[in-house]
Amino acid sequence: MKELSRERLPVSVSAAVFIEDEQGRLLLLQQSSEKEGKRWGPPAGGMFPHEDPFENARRETREEIGVEIEFIDVLGIYTIGRGGTKTGIGFVFRARITIGKIKPTAGEIDNYKFFTPDEIKMLIDNDLLYKPEYNKQCIEDWINGLSFPLGVIRPLTKNFKRLQSNFTIYIFLKNFIITMNLSMRI
Repeated sequence: MKELSRERLPVSVSAAVFIEDEQGRLLLLQQSSEKEGKRWGPPAGGMFPHEDPFENARRETREEIGVEIEFIDVLGIYTIGRGGTKTGIGFVFRARITIGKIKPTAGEIDNYKFFTPDEIKMLIDNDLLYKPEYNKQCIEDWINGLSFPLGVIRPLTKNFKRLQSNFTIYIFLKNFIITMNLSMRI
């Protein structure tokens, strides 16, 4: 029997982060690119080789708005045809800001704003949503409260346990320093 050849699919992988404020509004960033029409979307971007989706999401959020995040859950994992034989896969997380204040990266992000669902609908109606082929469904899922536990994504890298351990130590130290600062003020 003749063996069929297996062609590897060209795949682009990305991660996005949905961050809400205290009023439950969604953070969207206005892209600087005239080519992209200065549209609005969540912090997001492509994955680097040997990067897992969590690292990808943290890095993109740090690069675009200068903050550190803590993951809450997974909004979804989305796939899309990218023309020809190309496929896109997007990991979308819900997270909260843990360190820093939002500071858009000059030349990449022009502005930021927390939007209500009605305001987001106006962006969509006016064709101002960045990458609507991804973001429209993600926003609909966010509005409908869709979520999955973080454990549905399990990076299988050798360094994941070390990264997880280092992150746990980092959170412990951050909380310890905050507690010490508060107790010194009393």
